[in-house]
Amino acid sequence: MSLTLKQFEEGRRIAALVVHHCGDKYFPLFDRFDREVEQRLTAAARLEAALSRLPAPPAGLHPQ
Repeated sequence: MSLTLKQFEEGRRIAALVVHHCGDKYFPLFDRFDREVEQRLTAAARLEAALSRLPAPPAGLHPQ
């Protein structure tokens, strides 16, 4: 099962709370969630940038 970006963002928030309340020994947990969120956001932005550079489809054609 693959987690969604929203689920990773929630995990990152919870991990930040754990670090805040329980100490830096839990920072690697936060770091892992944070890196995953950033990687997915970067990937989404890169994909969006590539798609925005594509020419519009000819009239009458609908992208699938």
